[in-house]
Amino acid sequence: MQFRRATLADAAALADIARETFVDTYGPYTDPEDVRLHCEKSFSVEQQSKEIADPNYHVLLCYQDDQLIAFTQVVKRDPPECIKQDNTICLYRYYVKKAWHGKGIATPLLEQIEQLARDAGANYLWLSMWAPNQRAKAYYLKVGFEEVGLMEYHFGTKVEQDLVLMKAL
Repeated sequence: MQFRRATLADAAALADIARETFVDTYGPYTDPEDVRLHCEKSFSVEQQSKEIADPNYHVLLCYQDDQLIAFTQVVKRDPPECIKQDNTICLYRYYVKKAWHGKGIATPLLEQIEQLARDAGANYLWLSMWAPNQRAKAYYLKVGFEEVGLMEYHFGTKVEQDLVLMKAL
């Protein structure tokens, strides 16, 4: 596996993998119109270009040979109220293509995420996640995250309550 920071030239490929992995993860369980609206808003080439160019975003791509198989976005942003610690950074997106699930990608990618977070000066990594995604929750708990609260998440036409998890680095 090879890891590298995304550049503006990666925006289209990043938008493609973001849509694909999001639909694979949430499409079967949620309203198709909300999935469409979310993908349109969050995963356009224009939006990915903005995020890559934003100094608060750290966008990391993971390749196997020449194939983009995973990506993550770590973002400097204010944490939700349930997090009281200072020096936090948000694991905003963390997606692996479905065909690569269970093939040893998640742990090396998480190691890269944690190093990126430490390099950015963070002492804690936090994330929000869709509560019904029990597979993801089990993974996060296994690798040292702890559940610390809830926060609102706008998804399509809905406002949902996401779980908030945090890990000391």
